[in-house]
Amino acid sequence: MAHHIYHTHGLILGSVATRESNKYYRIFTEELGLVGATAQAVRKLSSKLRYTLQDFSWINVDLVHGREVWRITSAIAEEKDSVHQGGIFSENRVLLARVCALVARLVHGEEQNKILFKELSDITEFLRSEIVPSFLHSSFETLATMRVLSHLGYDNFELYKDFVQNREWSQDTLISFENVRLLALRDVNNVLRETHL
Repeated sequence: MAHHIYHTHGLILGSVATRESNKYYRIFTEELGLVGATAQAVRKLSSKLRYTLQDFSWINVDLVHGREVWRITSAIAEEKDSVHQGGIFSENRVLLARVCALVARLVHGEEQNKILFKELSDITEFLRSEIVPSFLHSSFETLATMRVLSHLGYDNFELYKDFVQNREWSQDTLISFENVRLLALRDVNNVLRETHL
């Protein structure tokens, strides 16, 4: 029986090694939402997918739904891929990694969320375009968390709607946000605590 192949693109949020040479990936896709998928023998030196399926990479991927999990049948790096194109400044990679960890923590189940997908794409483009200075790292992380929560339906951020609804990512935005960051961080932590996220 032939399996339907799903063609989609997405961001690899993270991965873990499984069995002798396999890997299990969490991929946030545009069409399917958060998907857990395995790649067979991807850790072998001979694997063609070994260098494409890197954490925090943007990929075009072919998926087949097995009995229990999705399986990756092929993948190619996208043009904006942070690993293969060297696109994200090394100073910014930790920021993207933290956003990926946040999304992996907050999103449960396969459900399409194109607004959140676009946000992740915008964040990646911003981190490719300029180095975020260390004094703005906290502002970036707080604002990213707030926007992700908002896209997931947690709208407790009326005081900061100009920052949440404004989709722009820039150093100027982060500098302005710095003025309310401590208050915003308190409210973000309250949401996370109340929702047990």
